Amino acid sequence: MHSIAIIIKSSRFAATIFLLSAIVSVSQAQDPGTNLVVSTIAGEPSDPKALYELGRNFLRGSGVNRDDAKAAKYLRLSADEGYGDAQVVLGSLYGKGRGVPKDLKQAIFWYFKAADQGNALAEYAIGNFYYTGHGVTNDFDLAIAWWQKAAAQNQVDAEAALGQLYLIPAAPYGTRYLNVFEAIPWLRKAADQGSVEAMNNLGVAFEHGLGVQRDFSEAAKWYRAAAIRGDAQAQANIGLLYRFGQGVNKDLPEAYAWFKLSAEKGNPLGDSNFSELQSLDPLTPAQLNQAERRLTDLRWEIAGTH
Repeated sequence: MHSIAIIIKSSRFAATIFLLSAIVSVSQAQDPGTNLVVSTIAGEPSDPKALYELGRNFLRGSGVNRDDAKAAKYLRLSADEGYGDAQVVLGSLYGKGRGVPKDLKQAIFWYFKAADQGNALAEYAIGNFYYTGHGVTNDFDLAIAWWQKAAAQNQVDAEAALGQLYLIPAAPYGTRYLNVFEAIPWLRKAADQGSVEAMNNLGVAFEHGLGVQRDFSEAAKWYRAAAIRGDAQAQANIGLLYRFGQGVNKDLPEAYAWFKLSAEKGNPLGDSNFSELQSLDPLTPAQLNQAERRLTDLRWEIAGTH
């Protein structure tokens, strides 16, 4: 789920609201279950699935020189034949202006084409359009309806989006859609599929007792699960627990390492706490050496998850 992080911060509360990009990433579109080997030597394919594969090959530079314009050409041919995955990727290309002129109306058109066939990624994307108000009227009710369609097909980003919307107040509707007890099942579903945003938000729920019994140890578990997968907000959050000894033993070198990782990614909460730790709770030389060793270990561990 691609997002812009807005931090709500008090002395102890840190949560992230993810303003969803209406344009899904090209890389999110799923390849068909059967991988086709497409050759252009014997002429262009006519089968929609083969055209889609050829377009994806040009998009990724897989077996051919990368060429976004050619990718868009073959994806359009496939999309015109009604191939849903091609329609999603073509919509993304129009949204980003990649291989075709940037055209939000065309992007929305192709996403709706795919969604009409029950394509879960397209349904999720349309929910994002209504959530952000990009190209359509801003309407959280319609956003929820489309996300629910996608989530019914286990689309992980839609599950995470629903969970977050129900958990954390969001502009412009404030608390109108808050339903913390509804949030938890969606966040669990998304976390079980590997959503780091959902893992972090489950940590928020357990840290603050939102829809669940307050449990700092459980919060630490979920924050760490997201943090070790590279999520900068979760890295800041787990750092806070180590800084103040909540759900974990107080460990300033450990907090230092997590805050530094988060700050390096530009996370405001990680950056502010990294600065505060150095000024308000300065580490001894021995602790600083320990923190830097721990930082090296964490970098290796995080690299191993990708």
